[in-house]
Amino acid sequence: MEMYRRTFAEISVENLIANWNEIKKTAGSNRFICPMVKANAYGHGDIQVAQTLEHEGADTLGVCLIEEGLLLRASGLKSQILVFRGFDKHGAQKILEYQMTPVVSTWQQLQILESVADDPVKVHLKFNTGMNRLGFDLDQSEQLHTFFKNSKKLKLKAVLTHLAQGEDAISEIGFSAKQIEAFLPVVEHFKSMNVYSHILNSGGIASLAEVSIQNKEHRYLHRENWGFRPGLALYGYQAAGNFSAMTLRPVMTLKSVVNNIRSIKSGESVSYGCSWVAKRDSKIAVVPIGYADGFHRLISNKGAALFADKMAPVVGRICMDFLMLDVTDIIGDDDPLKWIEEEVVFFGYNEKGNLLSAEQVSQLAQTITWETLTSVGERVPRHFKGLKKL
Repeated sequence: MEMYRRTFAEISVENLIANWNEIKKTAGSNRFICPMVKANAYGHGDIQVAQTLEHEGADTLGVCLIEEGLLLRASGLKSQILVFRGFDKHGAQKILEYQMTPVVSTWQQLQILESVADDPVKVHLKFNTGMNRLGFDLDQSEQLHTFFKNSKKLKLKAVLTHLAQGEDAISEIGFSAKQIEAFLPVVEHFKSMNVYSHILNSGGIASLAEVSIQNKEHRYLHRENWGFRPGLALYGYQAAGNFSAMTLRPVMTLKSVVNNIRSIKSGESVSYGCSWVAKRDSKIAVVPIGYADGFHRLISNKGAALFADKMAPVVGRICMDFLMLDVTDIIGDDDPLKWIEEEVVFFGYNEKGNLLSAEQVSQLAQTITWETLTSVGERVPRHFKGLKKL
């Protein structure tokens, strides 16, 4: 689609590949890795991200929705696609038709797969160890073992669980440790079936990297060759904690340009509700991005953006399609026309390579980095910098 406003998300393929290589370095050899490309690859563009990862050696990709998997298959992706959400009978038929791999969390789903499968179906089995969202109860492992041992249509390939607080996996007494300890009997139970297990999300991966560079033996992280499911780390951010073992670079830069600069007098207000009133004569830059584009209204009157390599405060309430910045101290007595079309960065890197992180923006919006990235809306085009024709 042709673009008529210069508001877009720039996606650095170079940084994506660098993050992927960092994750692979932490993984070492012979470890299952499933990069998560659900939710439009955390807002980054699922097809292009998935194609890049497949080109860089990823043989498995993770999605939540069947629809997400179908989109990847339609784009020509050949990798194994894990579907995590669940399914009904119609969904199961689509999973099998397009050769995707179901992550199963209920007996009903197993029965559905048996009813629609003609050829043997590879299955990943999810257990609940404390997240209390999806997965079989731990005490069902023996019954499930018997089921798969006798099933002629379903072949178990892996068991998994989900860490509710992966960033604390570095601790041997944290909640993740309790989850892993609870999961270990399940892993032992299914070893006779030659299955692998995957549990480490971005926080867990960062924890493993940290203890590894410290040459520490970890009671739980080193207990098995746990598979990886990197999400946030793939896109350049730590889940939490002061981890330094992995060098990650943000992949997305959300940017726009100045449409107009208004000169207002002391005492005049800006935007809906008159929530910001100028205490001096001021220069106000109008930028064509708003909450309809995913830049949260909660940032009104407390956020800032990179403008001319300086931080310009967001003033007034963020509108659906626009927001305003106080650029008085930046442009001084310059002719405002000189600054029309000047770049504004809301998170990511500016032209000089300086970073305003999505994490900082998330804190101001009283949310998390995951939400900030996935909130960037459909009407914001993604421009892929360094994308190879595959």
